[in-house]
Amino acid sequence: MTLRRIVGGLVACGLLTLPVPGWAQQAGSIAGAARDTSGAVLPGVTVEAASPALIEKVRTVVTNSQGLYVIVDLRPGTYTVTFTLPGFTTFRREGIELTTGFTATVNAELRLGAVEETITVTGEAPLVDTQNIRQQTQLSREILTSIPGTGRLPALYTVLPAAILNVPTAYSVGGVNERVAANYSLHGAPSASPVIEGMNHISAGLTQGVVVYNQLTFQEVVVETSGIGADRDSGGAQVNIVPREGSNRLSGTFEFAYAGPDLESSNISDELAARGLRPTGGLKKFFDTGGAFGGPIKRDRLWFFGAVRSGVTQQFQQGNYYNRLQGTFIAPGVVAYEPDLSRPSFTDETARDFTLRLTWQAAQKHKIAVQSSFQPNCNCLFGLLNPGIIPAPESTGQHHYNPNVMPVASWTYVATNRLLIEGGGSANIHHQTSKRIPGVTPEHIQITEQSLNFKYGARANSLAVGGSSTSHNPRRIYQGRFAVSYVTGTHNFKAGFGIRRFEEGNLDKNKDPNQINQARDYTFLNGRPRFVRIWAVPHGFEESIRDVSFYAQDQWAVGRATLNLGVRYNDVVGWTPEQVIVAGPFVPERRLAPLTNVPHWRNLDPRLGVAYDLFGTGRTALKASLGRYADRLVSVAENPARNMAPNTQRTWNDANGNLIPDCDLRNSRPNGECGAWSDLNFGQQQPGTRNAEDALEGFNKQFYSWQGSVAVQHELRPNVGLNVAYYRTWYGGFLVTDNLALTPADYDEFCITVPVDNRLPGGRGDQLCGLYDLRPEKFGLIDNLVTRASNYGKRTQVYDGVEASLNGRLPQGSVFQGGFVMGRTVEDYCYVVDSPGLTTWSSTTTGQLSEDPHTRPGFCRVVPPWSSGMRFRGLWVQPLPWDLQASVIYQNIPGIERQASLVVNNAAIAPQLGRNLGQCRGAAVCNANVTVDLVPPQTMFEPRLQQLDLRFSRIFRGTGGLRVRGNLDVYNIFNAASVLRANGRFGAAWLNAVQVMGGRLVKIGAQLDF
Repeated sequence: MTLRRIVGGLVACGLLTLPVPGWAQQAGSIAGAARDTSGAVLPGVTVEAASPALIEKVRTVVTNSQGLYVIVDLRPGTYTVTFTLPGFTTFRREGIELTTGFTATVNAELRLGAVEETITVTGEAPLVDTQNIRQQTQLSREILTSIPGTGRLPALYTVLPAAILNVPTAYSVGGVNERVAANYSLHGAPSASPVIEGMNHISAGLTQGVVVYNQLTFQEVVVETSGIGADRDSGGAQVNIVPREGSNRLSGTFEFAYAGPDLESSNISDELAARGLRPTGGLKKFFDTGGAFGGPIKRDRLWFFGAVRSGVTQQFQQGNYYNRLQGTFIAPGVVAYEPDLSRPSFTDETARDFTLRLTWQAAQKHKIAVQSSFQPNCNCLFGLLNPGIIPAPESTGQHHYNPNVMPVASWTYVATNRLLIEGGGSANIHHQTSKRIPGVTPEHIQITEQSLNFKYGARANSLAVGGSSTSHNPRRIYQGRFAVSYVTGTHNFKAGFGIRRFEEGNLDKNKDPNQINQARDYTFLNGRPRFVRIWAVPHGFEESIRDVSFYAQDQWAVGRATLNLGVRYNDVVGWTPEQVIVAGPFVPERRLAPLTNVPHWRNLDPRLGVAYDLFGTGRTALKASLGRYADRLVSVAENPARNMAPNTQRTWNDANGNLIPDCDLRNSRPNGECGAWSDLNFGQQQPGTRNAEDALEGFNKQFYSWQGSVAVQHELRPNVGLNVAYYRTWYGGFLVTDNLALTPADYDEFCITVPVDNRLPGGRGDQLCGLYDLRPEKFGLIDNLVTRASNYGKRTQVYDGVEASLNGRLPQGSVFQGGFVMGRTVEDYCYVVDSPGLTTWSSTTTGQLSEDPHTRPGFCRVVPPWSSGMRFRGLWVQPLPWDLQASVIYQNIPGIERQASLVVNNAAIAPQLGRNLGQCRGAAVCNANVTVDLVPPQTMFEPRLQQLDLRFSRIFRGTGGLRVRGNLDVYNIFNAASVLRANGRFGAAWLNAVQVMGGRLVKIGAQLDF
């Protein structure tokens, strides 16, 4: 055992022995001070917090020697706080609205007098948290069901000012796209993570909403946007979902919402028609229905809450169509493409949920909650909206998720008024089965048409789970947590540990030689063959990850300042079993030995900050935070099954025009109509890519981010708050792939002539140089080593931004919140590993560039204009007379990036090189080409997107708390038609619109509560 491991173990054990602990993962707090009329502190004051939200009704603490108190682990709700001390009057504060993660400051002034005398203050709830550094946006269930939409998580993206979708094509009018849920990021940080009962529920590969969280189970949703504490295992926004629970009263909810093409206006203008769009709507079908019911099994002891939900969403992709010729082969496996204009492509997503939660007050101080959700869902046209080459519907796949189960349990023990013990566990069990789209058989081969940046026929994207025609992939996450909090008023300590185990893969169910149909795909240019690619199918993998973490944090009150001091240590390791992958059409059986510590990372992450009550009034807080966040490991880096060369490509000169590659595809050398393999490691058992030691293990060497912020929060008037903040996020621990078989000297430079087009910057026939081609004698040699980018140069990725937001709750019941953001991420990787220049730019936030860095001007240092990071979003809920209610959401965000790539033939390049392109090595006829980006990234954009949504509601009230709400939503009032996806391949179809936002849409709905 190394000294570092011994020290790490001692640190971890030491954290557990601290008399520390603090705030519950899913709760709020009430804190403050008790003084007499002279301002002297009053120790020994009994403070009671009472609320119907508490199953035990009342929580009690006593002020310390400095007159301070803190009551933790309080569920969201409305509280009454009572202060009592013999010889003094009783002081009561009513109407304290508490939300998750918020510390409400409630102070009391007690005067001498009879205990029977009570002074009651009914005032506005505190709006500024002067103790926590965490910044967050809270949406109660009432707000979620009052704004346009159906209260689901996609609504969060429309109201968070800084939110940026990971996939812009996922944007939907009416928030109908279930897959948006947490697929966005804030302030340049990693993607948002859903959190339930204090545990992160993100899973590897689940980027498209495999789990669709049922809005009927939400008590409230709190998005933590900055100042994330040591009790969280990742950075970025934390979408904290607080589940609903039963109570001593039977209650329930039923909801229904519907929209369809008959309720949508056309927004295809003449300009869009000129860009290739026909008058197709944005929505084919949408409905969302469900019900929830809860109550006592045994009063004050055992409660239940159950919910069911079913939803269907089908969105058109207006400029993409099914293939009318899909059933007619013109050569073995080959079909031509002709758009069936009567069948535009559309997504097809079904989401069902069955949830049951039991809450048990096992004893006065023990509370146990158990919940499980079952979701047999389907993303039945997966990949249609993904970035990259545009797929015809037949070139996507059906992803079925069943079983899809998420049990979770929590335990809370309020041992004393100072000591809180809590624990929990959960499992995420997701089995994904991929199938072909109807109309696609194992005989169909995928064709990529370079001139249109379009693929059709079948699916051949990758050997990853979401890239092949057929596959079965189970994912299983098991995790647990335990924490102890010790609260004194001056110090609020918390320490705990967590464990997560992740398992993925099943080789026994991945033996189909047609995972990629015919184990091949073709690339055409203007209908003529150019390349053939063969695949190493069948393919599968198995791997496991174990992550153990320890943390400690302290809230230390020093005068008007509260220091938030935290540190998190985690030890994460990945391993693989022996893996046997059966033989396929082009590869033999592959038998891979088990591996351990691939990778093995240890990280010590500080999470620090300070909150300062600027004027001592509790109405203005200055906050600063800085935290380090190691990446959450979700895959095994050195799994040999993942690192084997998945395919190899070769040029194809179809001299006889029969659309059949007349050559021996197994022979790596040029033969017949085919050039040499692009990867000579294809089909071999040794991996084509390996990781250096510095890419697999080390202390604080894993990919990470630093996230910092400085903010001022001020209560402008009762229940109206202003927040102004500066954010900075930067990354480190980058990796690159170095092909050790090559050096920069193995490349020759060439130039191209930029086409004449006034839509291109400088598009006047200028020369574009700094492009490089690999020499023929080196083509196909692969000896990849993944190692640290710092071995080659300086790689940076930094976000800077400011945000100003306003939120308030007015006396008449009006609620508003919104804000303005201006920020941008600057990336710099101007250093050379192999090629001095690349023809395709690629960026990632996972820590590893998918291609070599390069020094091509304008491409290796990406500086977006500030206008591309300007966003404004806001919502308003306004009660009206006669039980009417109106609400509005407004968004103004940047348009999508425009791209321009040009396919350049060998004939245009060979005269400069004095030879053919290297990929034609030895071929009788060289018909190869390269694809060159003409426009640097983040320089050209579509016009800004604006959307205004309205909701009108009428509430009908009955006896016994019965309430019926009728809703009429009108989305995209302006009938805007911003482009969400355009063809980026320069040519006749360049900038043709493929997808635009839907037109003005009406949605009808109803909600019954009792």
